[in-house]
Amino acid sequence: MPGNVDNLMRVFKSYQIGSIPRPPLWRLCLIQCLVWVLTVMVCGVFRPELVPGIFWAGLVTILAQGYWVWRSLGPFGDSHSERYVSGTTAGLLGKWVIISVGLVLLWRTQPELSVAATVTTVFGLNTLAALAAPILISHPR
Repeated sequence: MPGNVDNLMRVFKSYQIGSIPRPPLWRLCLIQCLVWVLTVMVCGVFRPELVPGIFWAGLVTILAQGYWVWRSLGPFGDSHSERYVSGTTAGLLGKWVIISVGLVLLWRTQPELSVAATVTTVFGLNTLAALAAPILISHPR
């Protein structure tokens, strides 16, 4: 009889749901930082006048991306998907508010910054994150 109980417990153990591993979304910020630093270095050599705009716009973008990742992963794995969706949505809205306010403050306080360089930096880093996110989220099977 004890052998039957052990077999039964093994069957039920195999059907237990484990925790869902969080996707490594924080790596988006790391990838953005690497590309940002490389861009600042290359522009420092070829177009030094663009470096301040790229530096500040990159900083604002990476801080905003960090906020989105933090809000998105807070309720990750929750059995109630509406908490995850609301956290991700709030994070996304907050991200774009941070970027918008950050850019306006940059342009108001430092009018010498290139608007084209700052907008291109924000666009480029966010496009990079959008392309990298599905790769980082998917799990090898």
